Amino acid sequence: MAKWRATPAVEGRAATDADVKAGCAIFAVDGEPVDLDLPACAIVREEGVGEPTPVIVIQAERIEDGSVAIGYRLLDGGCGIASLEDVELLSEPDERFR
Repeated sequence: MAKWRATPAVEGRAATDADVKAGCAIFAVDGEPVDLDLPACAIVREEGVGEPTPVIVIQAERIEDGSVAIGYRLLDGGCGIASLEDVELLSEPDERFR
């Protein structure tokens, strides 16, 4: 976790297919970028999907229906997408990241 700030992320623009292929983004939907300082530590809490999960947010875009989609990396290297409402953004890793 010492190098989480070096996680590749897309910031200030919509992600492209090339960003997804390069591992800098999770999805490419021609959304509107959301102003977040990325990468960012966060906890994802999706109702009915198990325990709260520590993640690194690498992408945030407002999509066609007006909601904000968050693309993230799991600490074990996997990835996922959640709505902003399911994400608790943190300023840095806390005890849940250990």
